[in-house]
Amino acid sequence: MSNDSAFKKTEIILMAVLAVVAMTLVTIAVVPNLRLKVKEAFSSSSREVLAKVSGKIGPNGPHLTVLKIKSGGHLGLEVYSEDENGSLTLMTKLPLFEARDGHFLLQGNATNLALTDVDKDGNLEIVAPTYDEQMVPRLNIFRFNPESKAFDRASAPEGFEP
Repeated sequence: MSNDSAFKKTEIILMAVLAVVAMTLVTIAVVPNLRLKVKEAFSSSSREVLAKVSGKIGPNGPHLTVLKIKSGGHLGLEVYSEDENGSLTLMTKLPLFEARDGHFLLQGNATNLALTDVDKDGNLEIVAPTYDEQMVPRLNIFRFNPESKAFDRASAPEGFEP
């Protein structure tokens, strides 16, 4: 009889522990702030360079090095200005709002990051393709503004062919 009561006691303790674990998991799944904190705790914070491109933006523009970075499940661009000695200085970080890297054909070559003259004005733009959650391709284009020394998000001109 004592074995049966000990067995039932163990079962009750096990059921209580499982119930607490289940309630904790449901709470984490339902509360967005908790879900985000748990996701951040388990997600990799590694930083991966997906692509690099360098070039002079225009006749009077700076010489740039652009990196396409994947970090923590997010994509972004880091733009560095390069001086005569070759040392790099971070100018800006440009977020890409999709999480999947994309590719496109530029002059017959597949690339996932490019400096190209999209609007045929003599100045190069940064072109970074991505895919959204439904795998719809997006072409992110950034144009250098010499007055503000910043990059403005642009859309492709009518009839743009890379």
